[in-house]
Amino acid sequence: MSKRTMRRTGASALAAIGMGAAMAAGGGVATAAPTSTDMTCTSANPLPWAPSFTWNIRAGSGESIPPGGDVLEPALLLSGGNDLPYPPGGLIPSIGPNWYGTQVLVDWTNTTTGESGRSVSDQAAWNQNPGIPINRTFPGTGTVDFTVTVQTGGGWWFINTQNAVCQGTIDVVSRA
Repeated sequence: MSKRTMRRTGASALAAIGMGAAMAAGGGVATAAPTSTDMTCTSANPLPWAPSFTWNIRAGSGESIPPGGDVLEPALLLSGGNDLPYPPGGLIPSIGPNWYGTQVLVDWTNTTTGESGRSVSDQAAWNQNPGIPINRTFPGTGTVDFTVTVQTGGGWWFINTQNAVCQGTIDVVSRA
């Protein structure tokens, strides 16, 4: 083996040892939070004769126009549904006694900026199968910890309200 080969082998071995030590000491590659997440949370049914159900919620980084604004801004956006049958079983499947109302609250903390707040969705009423109403949260860009509270009621969200609570963390990123 030549001196040059021995030096290269020695340099490679030292580099590998140094890289391993750096990673073990916490100098490894930083991992970012995902830009979307799927969550499930259960809810009692506000209709006494109907079964409990599970919400399936997708939270993701996106863009939306804030109230009173005219330009897209980074936002935390929600979508989803539940596992209730459609139309739901009940006393009379297709008329009033089986209708729901929903509202969504999002409590958030941007761990990058230190800001926090709450957003309240539009309110949906008289739906045979409740869904996630339009909800736009503007926490700014960065890593955002959030709690989603889906309030489901009989006919309107405020009648015999049942809460389903999910938590998550995502990175809200700017598309610009």
